[in-house]
Amino acid sequence: MASISASRVLSGSFAEIWVDGMRIAEASGIQLTVKLLRSDVQIGMDVDSKLVGWRGEGQLRLRQVFSRFFDVAEQAAEGRDLRVTITTALKDPDSAWGEEERYSVDNVALDSLPLVNYLTGKVNEQVIPFRFCPGDLKQLSAIAPAETAV
Repeated sequence: MASISASRVLSGSFAEIWVDGMRIAEASGIQLTVKLLRSDVQIGMDVDSKLVGWRGEGQLRLRQVFSRFFDVAEQAAEGRDLRVTITTALKDPDSAWGEEERYSVDNVALDSLPLVNYLTGKVNEQVIPFRFCPGDLKQLSAIAPAETAV
């Protein structure tokens, strides 16, 4: 088994996030998850599973600097479902071979909008949950493993 240097472990400190092409400088984190939906299948006494679908969900974390996403609430009030595109890039300078990991997902639906969330003595952070169709998720670049890690 190849040895991996701790310096190669990626740090989110070097991540960048864009929503509809606009860089979100105050972003403090993002999570994109694809959940596999399974249905139980019993064969004899064994219960296995069959893949029957998939669903995408995630969270965007922002340290509040600007007022964002009120337009989504305004559109919802008119019965319109405003969707966004989220693009991420993780560009850790110590990544293996200097490569970066990038993803983009279209048709992102924001699930809730924490427009007012203040606590005395605390930095305001907003957590915005969202969902997407995994078929709209694209991996733009990846950091591929090799036989021997540096």
